[in-house]
Amino acid sequence: MNSYTGIELYRGPSMLNGAPIVAIATLHSQNAKTGDMVQTWILHAEESPTDAVKSGADVAICGQCPHRHHTGGACYVIPFHGPSNVYRAWKRGGYPKATRRHLKRLTGRPVRLGSYGDPAAVPTEVWDRLLKGASFSTGYTHQPNADLNHHCMASADTLEQAEALQSVGWRTFRVKRPGDPLTAGEILCPASTNSAIQCVDCQVCSGGNEGVNVAINLHGSRAGRYKLIATAA
Repeated sequence: MNSYTGIELYRGPSMLNGAPIVAIATLHSQNAKTGDMVQTWILHAEESPTDAVKSGADVAICGQCPHRHHTGGACYVIPFHGPSNVYRAWKRGGYPKATRRHLKRLTGRPVRLGSYGDPAAVPTEVWDRLLKGASFSTGYTHQPNADLNHHCMASADTLEQAEALQSVGWRTFRVKRPGDPLTAGEILCPASTNSAIQCVDCQVCSGGNEGVNVAINLHGSRAGRYKLIATAA
C-alpha cells in the first residue's frame, strides 16, 4: 500500500466532449506555491499531454478555456513537465485504481483539483468521494455551468465576467492588470504578494461558494498572451 505515488481516480468519457480521459491523484508535491497538497491531473487517455496540445485533443480536459496551449493561450502549466511525467507513469501502470482503502489514506490531506485540466471534465461524484475526508481543497473551473460550485471557484478573465459569475452564486478567482483596483468583497491572492505563504497555509480559496473572491495580478512569462486574449474577449 505504501509503494505507489499516486492513484487513478477516474477513467472514462470526458464530461466536456465524451473523449477518453483519466484523472490521477499524486500523493505529494514539492510545488513552491501550493505546498505539499495532493495534486490531481486530468489527462487525455489516448494522447500524451504534448500530443494532445498539438492535435487539439486537449479540449477534452480543458473545454473552451481561452488559455489552452493549443490555441496559443497563456496557460502557465507546461505540458511536457508535470503532466507528461504523470502520464508516462500511468501508462507504465504506476498508479493503482482508487479503492476505499486508497482514499482513506488521504484523509486529513489538502487536495488541489485540476493541477492540470479543468475539474469539470471529470464526473462530480469522483471529486465528492476524493474530498470527503480532505482537510480542505482548492479548485478553479472555466466551465461555470458545471455542478462544481461547492468545490471550485470560477476562473474570471475580466471584471465583467467576475461580476456575472458572482451574480449567479459563484465565488471567483480573477486575473487582473497590476494597476487595476480590487472590487468590493475581493482580496489579492496572499501567496502572490508573499512568497513565504503557500496554499496549504492560506486556505482562502478552499471550497467553492463561501468566502471572499480572490484576484491575482498578471505575472509570469506568458502574461503577454493573457493580455491579448483578455483584450479580445
